[in-house]
Amino acid sequence: MTVKKEKKSFGSILLIFLLAISVILVLAGCGGGSDNTTSSAGSSAEAQKPIELKFAHFFPVTHPAETVIAQGWIKAVEEATNGRVKITSYPAETLLKSAETYEGVVKGVADLGMSVHSYTRGRFPVIETFSLPGIGNKDSVSASLALMEGIKTLNPKEIQDTHHIFSWAAGPGVLMSKQPVRELKDIQGQPIGVSAGPRADAIKLLGASPISLPMPEWYEALSKGMMKGGVAPAETLKGFRLGEATGDYLTKTPFIYNQSFFVVMNKDKWNSLPADIQQKITEATEKFYAANVPGVWDNINEAGLKWVQEKKKVEVITLSDAETAKWVELIKPVQEKHVADLKSKGLDGDKILSTVKELSEKYNK
Repeated sequence: MTVKKEKKSFGSILLIFLLAISVILVLAGCGGGSDNTTSSAGSSAEAQKPIELKFAHFFPVTHPAETVIAQGWIKAVEEATNGRVKITSYPAETLLKSAETYEGVVKGVADLGMSVHSYTRGRFPVIETFSLPGIGNKDSVSASLALMEGIKTLNPKEIQDTHHIFSWAAGPGVLMSKQPVRELKDIQGQPIGVSAGPRADAIKLLGASPISLPMPEWYEALSKGMMKGGVAPAETLKGFRLGEATGDYLTKTPFIYNQSFFVVMNKDKWNSLPADIQQKITEATEKFYAANVPGVWDNINEAGLKWVQEKKKVEVITLSDAETAKWVELIKPVQEKHVADLKSKGLDGDKILSTVKELSEKYNK
């Protein structure tokens, strides 16, 4: 009798145990389904989260480089990607200094950067060829298009550590002075301001004394007579108020001055973007660039000239063909030295210079 009771008790316990196991397994199955749903929802939310990029540059918040170029391109990209890419601009060196921008992008301090190639002189030997004295550009449009095709054609190794978005050029500068400069003898022996680099070498070869100063110091130097003139874009007449200190006479010297700018992206960041996003950015950039970028400096140069003309009488001087040829001949050694420097780096300096000249002539036409 006792044995039967024990068997019955044991059977009941076993039945209860098996039922408990079944319940646990069912609950576990339901729990697993819940985790999958959560995971799926999380992945979906992650996919919808916009790709945020930081864009560093040195231009002031009111400068067209920020208001027209940076903000215009940002809007074009955000619209083309339906908001999947969100770009925040950091102007006025709030994220990176002007001379540190390119390397800052390489290192990932910023995802995107905009600056001037010559601010890190020697870092971009091939591209710097486009800014050599002796290579004339009639305006920023022709200079910019020549530069963009040149970068595509020459594909310089010096920018392979980033993803090149686009570049443009300032175009021709003018020789601003209080006294007319119609012939070479008019500047020989005179202290003439230049920003830096090959332009200083060119001014010296022309027989003048180059004064290399940062642009913010030009106003005082011109006002005090430390400089009798200077070579710069016409936009500085307004932007740095140089028209108040000089600019009674403006001699066109497109063969002395040009400046090139870049917008690049960190290479790892670019490679991490989905293929469709890369394509949309590329297409939006091509469209935006063609419609907006090349002529920006022509517009602000024109505004600078108009600003000073409203304040006083200004004479714009164009050198004769014979006089221009004389000046260009004298500054040829600057190009020769640059070609030699390219060759010392294992580059085909002659081919690079001839390509730059051909493209400049092509777009000047």
